[in-house]
Amino acid sequence: MANDQLFHLIEESASKAGAHVIDLVVRGEHAHPAIDVFVDAEEGITSETCAKLSRDIEVAIDLQAPIRGPYTLTVSSPGITRPLKFPWQYRKHIGRLLEVKMQSESGVRGKSGKLLSVDEEGVALEQIKKGEQVHIDFAEIVEAKVKAPW
Repeated sequence: MANDQLFHLIEESASKAGAHVIDLVVRGEHAHPAIDVFVDAEEGITSETCAKLSRDIEVAIDLQAPIRGPYTLTVSSPGITRPLKFPWQYRKHIGRLLEVKMQSESGVRGKSGKLLSVDEEGVALEQIKKGEQVHIDFAEIVEAKVKAPW
């Protein structure tokens, strides 16, 4: 099975549904792989969209045969445990708390704060403890996750 072919097939189905593939994880044995697809959209993703995408992706896989034999397919939203990858994802979380790992001259360091804004270059955070605003370029971000409010 070629992961590139599988990704393209899944991306095509997601695009038709107005969604984006955030991540594709293929794990398990070659005889019965498990395929986890994480999708999102600018206006959010619903369980109905995930169910429809799951059916569409299964049909596409079965017709184009990038996987031979049995497999398990799971389609879901990325949730807050998955890192943000695309600038449009950040915009959905303005006002929420983020944990950002960023590359610096001394290595990877972290900042957390309330996401104030997103522009073409990066994000502006209000650091909770210091009360100051910082701008972080997308090029510096190693990983960013939404912090759970609880």
